[in-house]
Parts: sequence; C-alpha cells; structure tokens
Amino acid sequence: MDTQLYQQVLLAVQVSHSPLASAAERQAAYAFCEDFKGRADCALYAAALYRNPGPGDALELHRRRHFALHVLEHHVLTRWGALPAEEQQAMRAELVALLLLRPSEDEPVFVREKKVALLTHMAKRQFPQRWPELLPELLQVWQTGDDAQIELVLLVLRSLAEDCVSSSFNTSIPPARRKDILQGLNVCLPQLFPVVYHELETQYARYKAPTASSNQRSLSQRLIHATLDMLKEFLEWMPLDRPVDPNTNFIMVAVLLLEDVEFRMAGAECLEVFMTRGFGKDHRAIMLQSISQIIEKVDTLDLATLQPDLEANLLFHKKINDVLVTWGTCQLDVLLLDGPGEQEMALLRVILNNLCKLFAHPSLILTEAQIIFWLTALKNKTVLKQGEAYLAEILEQLRQVSFDKYFKLASPERDNPGPQATACECSREEFDDHNEYIAYYGNFRGRLYALIRVLVQLNPTVVMQSLHERLAFVLTQYRAGTDHLSADRGLCTDLSTAYLYHEGISSLIDCIVKQLPPNAMQNPTNHQALQTILQAILSFDTPDPLLKFRQLLVLASFAKYYALDGSTLTAVFEMLFANINFVMPGEDVHGKMSCGTINVRRRALSSLVSICQAIPAHILPVLPVLCTKAQELFAADRVTDTEGVMLYEMLVLVSNSMENKEERVQFVQQIVQDPLTQWTSPEMTALVSSPQSIVTAIEAAANDEKTKKLLGMIIKTLTTLYGIAKRAGVAFSAKTTEDTGAFEGAWPHILPNLLALVRSLHGLQEPAVKAAVLKTPTACWLMSVSVDEVAQLLGGKNQLEEEEVAKLPAVSKWSKWHKNVRDISYHLMGVAVGQASFYKNPQVASMLQNSMLSDLDLMEHRHLKGALAYVYLPFLKTCPRELYPSLLDPVLATLFGHFAQRATSIFQRPAAGDKPAQTPWSALVVGIEDAKQEIAREKMVMELTRQVIDFIEYAVDPKTVVGTDTDNPKHVTSPEDAVLRDYILTQSPSLPFAIGAILVQVICWKDTLSCRKAVLLGDKFVNVLHADTKYHALLGRELFSAALQGILREHVGHVKEDGLKWEIINLARNIYCRLTLGLTPVEECKGIDPCNQPLRPASSLCTAPREILLSLPDVTPGQVEALDTLLREKHSMKTQKNAFKELLEMPILAIRREQALASGSASPLAGILGSNTSALIKKILDIPEKLVIPSREFEAQVKWQHAQNPNLDTQTLFGAQ
Repeated sequence: MDTQLYQQVLLAVQVSHSPLASAAERQAAYAFCEDFKGRADCALYAAALYRNPGPGDALELHRRRHFALHVLEHHVLTRWGALPAEEQQAMRAELVALLLLRPSEDEPVFVREKKVALLTHMAKRQFPQRWPELLPELLQVWQTGDDAQIELVLLVLRSLAEDCVSSSFNTSIPPARRKDILQGLNVCLPQLFPVVYHELETQYARYKAPTASSNQRSLSQRLIHATLDMLKEFLEWMPLDRPVDPNTNFIMVAVLLLEDVEFRMAGAECLEVFMTRGFGKDHRAIMLQSISQIIEKVDTLDLATLQPDLEANLLFHKKINDVLVTWGTCQLDVLLLDGPGEQEMALLRVILNNLCKLFAHPSLILTEAQIIFWLTALKNKTVLKQGEAYLAEILEQLRQVSFDKYFKLASPERDNPGPQATACECSREEFDDHNEYIAYYGNFRGRLYALIRVLVQLNPTVVMQSLHERLAFVLTQYRAGTDHLSADRGLCTDLSTAYLYHEGISSLIDCIVKQLPPNAMQNPTNHQALQTILQAILSFDTPDPLLKFRQLLVLASFAKYYALDGSTLTAVFEMLFANINFVMPGEDVHGKMSCGTINVRRRALSSLVSICQAIPAHILPVLPVLCTKAQELFAADRVTDTEGVMLYEMLVLVSNSMENKEERVQFVQQIVQDPLTQWTSPEMTALVSSPQSIVTAIEAAANDEKTKKLLGMIIKTLTTLYGIAKRAGVAFSAKTTEDTGAFEGAWPHILPNLLALVRSLHGLQEPAVKAAVLKTPTACWLMSVSVDEVAQLLGGKNQLEEEEVAKLPAVSKWSKWHKNVRDISYHLMGVAVGQASFYKNPQVASMLQNSMLSDLDLMEHRHLKGALAYVYLPFLKTCPRELYPSLLDPVLATLFGHFAQRATSIFQRPAAGDKPAQTPWSALVVGIEDAKQEIAREKMVMELTRQVIDFIEYAVDPKTVVGTDTDNPKHVTSPEDAVLRDYILTQSPSLPFAIGAILVQVICWKDTLSCRKAVLLGDKFVNVLHADTKYHALLGRELFSAALQGILREHVGHVKEDGLKWEIINLARNIYCRLTLGLTPVEECKGIDPCNQPLRPASSLCTAPREILLSLPDVTPGQVEALDTLLREKHSMKTQKNAFKELLEMPILAIRREQALASGSASPLAGILGSNTSALIKKILDIPEKLVIPSREFEAQVKWQHAQNPNLDTQTLFGAQ
C-alpha cells in the first residue's frame, strides 16, 4: 500500500468537507476522490481507511469511514461482475466481517445507512444461491452482538426486501433475481421470525421499564422502529399465515402498539400493508381474525381529541382511517363472499360505525379518503339487504356530516371560527393558505356531491326534511353579514361568515333538488317540502349583492318542480325580472356598476335562461308576458348589451316550443332584424374586409368616437346573433332541420362578413402584416395575450405581478378585444357549420379554405385550440356523409398534417440550460416575469395538444354517455358516430397516416393526460388496422418505436406514472403480438383454439418490432425468442405485459446509465455507473444456478409420483384394513 496515496486520500476527504477550504480546493479534492474511486485497488485502501481512519475528532472519523464505505460500494457496483467467484467470496467475507464488527461508539445515521447499502448490494448479487449463509451469519450476529449490530441486521433485511418489492427500487434488479431473493427470504422465515419476535418483546419491555435510562430507552426505541419498518416490507409479500402464527403473531403486536404514542404510526402502517393483500376465499378466516382484532382496538381509541400534539394526532387519525378504508376497498367483497352470516355482518357494522366516527373528523382530507368506499358500500346489494335497522344510524351520520362539510367554513385563515375552530386548526396543518384550501375544496365538494346523490336516492324524504331545517337555520341566523365586510358599503365579502353559509346552503339545495328522482318529487310529502323550501327562498329579502346572487342562483335549481307546480312561476319570474334591473345607490346602468351589482343582474338573467331552457313548453303560455317584460327593460334602457343578448336568448328558447313553424320563424326574424342590419351595414363590411382596415380603425379609435363605437359593435352584434342562433336551433340538436329552421334565413346575410372577419383575423399573423402592426403604438396590442388569458394560464390572478400589470398602458385593452372578437367569431362559425343548410352551398370547400383554413400555418397555439373546439368539432359532427371524401377528408388532412409538423418543432427537447426555441406560433406575453412567460407558453402548447387529442378521440373513438340519471351510466357509440369512425379508419386513404403521425409524437411527449389518450387511440388503431400491410410501417415501426421511446426515455422533471407505463407496455405488446407474431387475442378467437392459432403467411407479418427490440441495448436474440415463445403459449394479457416489462428493464437501466454519464460527474448516478467496461453493463446479473428449495423439491417429487401412478391403491399399506 502506498502510504503517500493513503495520506492524500485522508487529506482530500478532509478538504472536501472543510468550510475553510476555497471553492477551487474543494473542487480539486472532489476530482481526486473521483479519480481514486476508479483505481483497481481502491477497495484495498478503502478497507484500510475504514479500519484505521487516523487521528481527528469523532465527526471527522465518521466522514472518513463514510467515504471508505462509499468507495467500497462503488467498487461493488462497478467491478463485482468482473471478479472471479473466489475473489467475490473472499471480498464478501472480509467486508461482512468488517461491517458486522461491534462499533466502539454509536455511529451517525449516514454511516449506518452506507453500511446497510453495501451489504444489501452484495446480497442482491449473491443471495441465496451463492450466499446461502447470509441469514445464518446475520442471525449469529443478532444472537451474539450488541444493539447496534442488531439494528444493522434489521436494516439490511428491510432494505433487501424493500429493493425487491417496492416499485420505487425494484427496477434495478432483474425479475428472476427478485424472485430468487424473495424465495430465499421466505425459506428463512421459520428461523428468522421467532428471533425477531423475541427481540421485539425484549426491547419493548426494556423501553417500558421504569428503571431504564434515557439512553437505553432511546436505543430500544430505535430498535423497535427498525423491527417494525422491516416487518412492514415483509408483510407485503410473505405467506399470509406467517404473520398471524400463534407463536409470532405480529399482527396482534401491531394492533397492541396502536395505543402506544411512540409506535402507533409504525404499527398502523404494518396493518395497512397487510390489509392490501389478496386474502381471497382460502385465507378469508385470517382476514376476518385480523380485522376483528384491529376494529376491537380502534373502537377503544380516542380519535376525536387532537390536542395537545395536533400534528402527531392528526397524522395518526389519518393513518387509522387509511387502515379501515384500505380494508373496505380491498376486503369488503371477501367478507361478503358466499352469503355472510350474522357474525360477519355484525363485524361489518362495527367497522362501518367506526368509519362514520372518522368521517365526522374535522379534517377534510380524512373525510374525502372515505367517500369512494361509501359509494361502493352503499350500492352493495348484500349491505342494502340488511334493511333500515342496520343502516339507519349509519346513513343519518353520513347525511349530517355531508351536510356540515358542504359549507366552506374550515379555511386556515378564518378569524374567530367559533364551532369550526378545530377544523380550521386541521386546515392550517393541511393547507398552506386560503387559496390552496379553496382549490382543494372544489374537488372535495365534487366527491361529496356524489355521496349525497346516493343518500338522496336511499331516503329522499329524510334528506328533504333535513335540508329544510338547515335552510331555516341559515336564513334565520345569518340574514346579513357581520364580519369581513366591505370597507365602502359594509356588505358581505367572500370571507364573511354569512356569505359562506348562504353559498353552502344554495350549493346544497342545488345538489339535492337536482338529484331528486321524478317519483320522489311527486311524493306529496316531498312535494310539500320543496314548496316550503322554495317559499322560504322567495321570502328572503336582502340588499346584499353576494347574498342576493346565491338566492337567484338557487331559483334555477327548481326547474323540475316548476313543471309540476306552475303556480310558483309568477313569483319566481317577478323576482328575476326585478333583479335584472338591480342597482345599488349611486350606480348607473350605463355608467359605473360594481362587480357585485353586475353579477346579480347577470345571475338573474342566467337563472331565467336556465329555467326557460329546462321547461320551455311550460313557459310558452306566458311568452307574451315575458316579451312585454323584456320590451319594458329595453324601452327604459335598463339593460347593458350583454344583458340584452341574454334576454334575446330567453325569448328564443321559449319560442322553440311554438308548434307553428311560421310563427316561430316570424318571432325570430323580429328579434334578429336589428343586429343583422348593423352587421351587414356598409361601414361594418368595410371594417372587417381586411386586417389593414381593422388596424387602421384601432389606430383612429382614440380620436374618432364613431370608429371606436363601430369596433365595439362587432362584439355586440356577433354576440347577439350567436345567442339567438344557438338557441334557435343549433348543432348537436336532436331536432330535425324542419323543426330548427327559424334562423336559417339569416345565414346568407351573416356569413359573408363573418367569413371576411375570420380571414382578416388570421391575416394579422402574416409576416409583413404582423411586422407592420407591431410598429404601431396602439394596434400592436392585438398581437399580445390579454391579462385575463395570462391569469387563466397561470392558475389565477394571484399569479400576476400587480406592479407589472399596473404599468400596462390603457391601449393594452385591445388585446382583450382581439380575444373576444376571435372567440365570438369562432363560436358563431361553429353554429353555422352545425347547420345542414351550410353544406348545401356548392362553394362550401372554398368558403372554409378562405376563412377558417387561411393562414393555418401561422395561427398561434391559443387560436388554433379555439378553432378546433368551437368550429372544427361541430364541423366533424355535422358534415354530411356524402361530403366525407370531398370535404371532410381534405379539411381534416390539412389540420392533422399541419399539427404533426407543428408538433415536430414544439415537442423538441431543448438542451440543458437552453431556452425553448421561439416559433411562429409563440404568443407575445406581457405583464409577468420571464420565467412565468415561459410557463404560460408551455401551458398553451399543452392545452392545444390536449385539444387535438380530444378532437382525434371524437373522430376515431366517439362515445356518448347514456343513462346519466342512473347509477350505471354507459358509454356507447351512436350509429352516426360509427359511420364517421369507420370512414376515417377504413375508407380514407390519408387520415389514418395523418392521425398516426400525431399519436407517434404525443406518446413521446411529457404531458401525461395527452400521452394516455394517445396510447389508447394507438391501441384502437392497432386493433382495426393491423391486418392491412400498408399500415405496417406506421404501426410496426413508427408507433412501436414511439411506445418504446415513451417507456425508455423521459423528459427531465416529468416521470411517467406506473399506470401509464403499463398502458404503453400494453400498446407495444399488442403491436408485437398482432403484427409480428400474427396472434389474435383470446376474446377475438371465435371458433379457434387460442393455443393453436394457425400461422399467418410471412408476407402478412411485420418484422420491424422484432428488429427494434433487438436493436435495444442489452437485449439478446435469445431473450426475444423466449419472449416469442411465452407470448404464443401464455394468453393472459397480464402475463404478456409482465414479460414485456421484464425484457425492457435492462434497456431502461442502460439508457439511464448513458444519460447519467452524458450529464457529467455532477450527477450522482454518473459516479456510481461510470464504468467503461462493456462486460459490466448490467448492474446486477442473473445467477445461472437454479434455486433449489428442499421442501419444494420434495413436494414436486410427490406430485410427480402421483402423476405416474394415479391408480395406486394405498389402503393396504402398513397393514391398513
């Protein structure tokens, strides 16, 4: 050994940790240490350094030992496979002896963890075939060593099991090795578990002993935690009868520990893992015994008190809740197997009662965790058969708690929360601020909505009674706001307690009344309750805009009731029309109005429109009265432009119920006459004729009131026409053309200017026009994203920089004008393409080409997204079948082809540290810092991609939801959608290729939602097109490569979840089975034996997937042949997917190594995996020796003998008579 080198190593370790060393000195020390790890004899020095770390304080010695262990670990990881078997054994023996020595003093965590890692790495490479003595050696240390050595053994066992079982770690171990290791551990359990159990008893007794010192208690505490952590990993896979063995009943131990504050969390975690196991019918008794013991203990725990240690108690309560929910999710069906008896149902009731107690816990997160279980349990026929006596108390508790928690009263920032103080304390632990609480609460209430729906169906009468009581309480106790009032008028704000109660009760009424089944609504008792509730709402009078808004909102929820009792409509309409004209003192309809006032007026109109839309036939008799009311408002000039549009919508909705078509047409023509005249005026025609005209008008608007008014008139007239058009008979309507023709006569007058406006808006992006616009002082804002759009992209206005927004000039409003004009233009175009008359024009193709498709290659992402959603989707749904080849096909081919080209650019991964490349479609974002600008642009790309995938999904896999008012809604494909799907997939010569090009790119992209849908659509393509050889290049090469790319390589910072990876693996499996092997799935083998499918001709197969697999690193021909054999013999989809996953694990590791090495030594992986030896690419090699377990060999031999002698008579053996 070179003494000088030894001293240099000591010095380098010291300098690398020294706060006094300069950056250059530390960098030099790091470089020296990295070079040292690459030496062939580094292990020799490291072992010596560990034994004799030299002089220094305790921390310095521990750092040197840690470095020595790190070098040894690196040596095992990179050079172990190249060592001869004798050297491996000798090195292992030396290191085990070294690591299992009794330490002279308590070692810090970082040293203990490194010792565990080193021992585990060797075990993963040799146990059990080449290291059968591992468990005996560890048990020997356990029985003769001190507490520190016992802890080390426990940590090693835990780490070894965890690395084999946990999905976070097991990808580094080949599947065969994982199986061998777990089988080796399983064989040792009879010897291991009594020792572990005895140690747990001993340490717990020592921990509880009154005479124990603090050091003894601390050490025992560590050992108990280490034992329970090890046990948790073993419980995930060991035989189910092992942990409940009477001599070593670890489940009972974990149950008993639930009442010990120090160990209760660890005990509960063990129980939760055990409750996830698949007990099935064979082990049902074990499950029943275990849950009985758990629930008996839980029944005695105080799960309501959170103080004095709120954080710890809250975590424990959640964990107990998780245990019970996990049991319910995984084991309820097992308990109910084969008609459960009284004992099992009594046990279930105790469990449900305890879940109810936890459901009432002040924590929202804890409550939400139960909802899915209750949705399942309350639909289970066996549970429902138990009747009222069994369920009444449970349903009552669920109902009360669900009602209580439908009110947003637990914000972490509430002052003086009163009865909700504990809930607010929980929220302070669970949420950072009020905004996070509100964001979470939206999803929480959605889940609660589903549960309340089930409760309503089970007993609507009790629910209605409870709802009435709750409403009376709110209207009596919170008639006006008393806290968090506005500074100017002393009215409620969003944080006022009164508003929170009114918001909650109105949402609750909406939830319940809309869920009432028709027969329940007609029940006299329920009908009376509805009438009483409605009268209480109508009788409530308040000047507060926020409270009035909630009052008007809930009136729309009673539409079904109004159909049964029309007498109440008069009072409802009176209130709604009165509030259309609502203003507070000092406000003017055409001047300044507060947001609260505007919201009240529009809410009154929205409720009016909703009611008329829901029951138009019942309102038709009072249409003249509605017209008179509307005319009075118009005549008195008491409505704004937007409100006027909503009034038009309301009238048209009712007029749709007119039986006489002529009357209906005449009515609509009267309404549409004024806006149509304005839209077709010469001034409007000139304005929308070109992008230059629009730019010129905007530049002149500051000084020309007439031009400014004309620009505003674009939005007003188009919004009015759109409101009338969509209500007078629109796309997606089930009515026939004859029934919806009231607006048809207006389209020839609307379309010329509308098409010209769309063409002009698109023309703003032409390079020459755009360059000129950006040089103007005012119109340049047409090219930027509005502040409202930016806020929406970033997740709310709170993400904006107020100072930056305040700096924006007044002319920045034109960006919002541009957005509004484009949106309403696309909306109206969407209605137009939804009309059958649109396609009767022989020039329809050129109309689209010169408007919607103009300058397509220059459209910003946000604009293309809007066009797809508002125009092309209605076009896809409405285009007549006879025009599919001449119109639908070329339009979709243009769209898909363009996006595929666009995706090639926008999906590129920039090099590390580089900014994403600017493209012609990138929007100009202002008012926020650079980093947030990039986030906003990324969001635009993501939203466009999702819109494109949704569009493709409707084209090739359309689904319509039926039975939404039942417990079992279904997704079906309508006959019309099936015709569209079949044309695109099987008749179009180009669309499958265009769509496939998009799917190939999206599967490799980082957005999980888009990727998942693209994978499912790709699977659809394979199922439909696999037999046609012209698609083999697309499916077998491009799509298969994309699937592998999606699995093997991931974007930095975006890790695909396990579920998505399995879906991608299934896509690759499907391609390989169908195209390369010619196999048909079992469900499609009608009249054919799946195990003996006839071979398809080689000319009909595709060899590309096999070639691609063989081109992957670490994949050998033998492995691919073995995969082929398995896929032919095993037809279980799960088995086939597992086989594919196992084959791909080694390429994944190789590619990760490649990425780590390419990233430089800054990556921790680079140091671990930095070996250039080609023979050492695998970190952990499979062991060729077969694992032989004597007991299993004996069982196999007995089975073989029985198979050879099935008729052997054993009755006369050994003298038996």
